[in-house]
Amino acid sequence: MFILKDKTQLKNAIAKALKLRPRVEFDCFGRYRVSGSKGYYTVVCRKDERGYKTVACTCKGAEKGLPCYHAAAALSLHIGLARRQQTA
Repeated sequence: MFILKDKTQLKNAIAKALKLRPRVEFDCFGRYRVSGSKGYYTVVCRKDERGYKTVACTCKGAEKGLPCYHAAAALSLHIGLARRQQTA
């Protein structure tokens, strides 16, 4: 899991996601399944008890606290859905 501060920390993950184009499946708001090299990973986007935006993925890199391309791909869908909810 990592705290989402800004998109610059995701620069490499975004570039890899754009290159690989993983499949992102909606589970429920804040929870997504993303295709990866070893099947599908679960990505959870939420605010923690302190109000920080956090992203967690079940891949090995994310378990070490690194922003992964699965998280970057899921975040693009999550942000779009969040904006849609705000305008509805």
